Amino acid sequence: MNLQKEDLHRLVDMLPEQNVARAKRYLEMLVNIVQPESAAMSRPYNKPFYIDPTCPKCGTPLVLVDLLDDPYKPLENVWHDEFICPVCRDYIYLDWPKSERAALNEEQEEGGVSWDELKRELDL
Repeated sequence: MNLQKEDLHRLVDMLPEQNVARAKRYLEMLVNIVQPESAAMSRPYNKPFYIDPTCPKCGTPLVLVDLLDDPYKPLENVWHDEFICPVCRDYIYLDWPKSERAALNEEQEEGGVSWDELKRELDL
């Protein structure tokens, strides 16, 4: 749907008043469902879009790596594709489409990168 801003305003103005709130909720839902196209693009509700949102080992919901240690970190400085289990803390799960994950690390199980391996690669 490629509407000009003026067209969208005109259409909303034509809605009966009782339907405006419903239309607004629907549009907000559509905005939240947009498929992320990069690591910098936020995920709906800060939950993984492409992968299972829970830890495969313990079932705990995954959280953004950058927000685990600093929950007040500005969202523009957060990598929105890196998730970690706050309980296990053993893998970083990349929220990438299956095809990209397979191309990056075929040999890695669960689609994750070992935290120790990542720290070693980054000389941390």
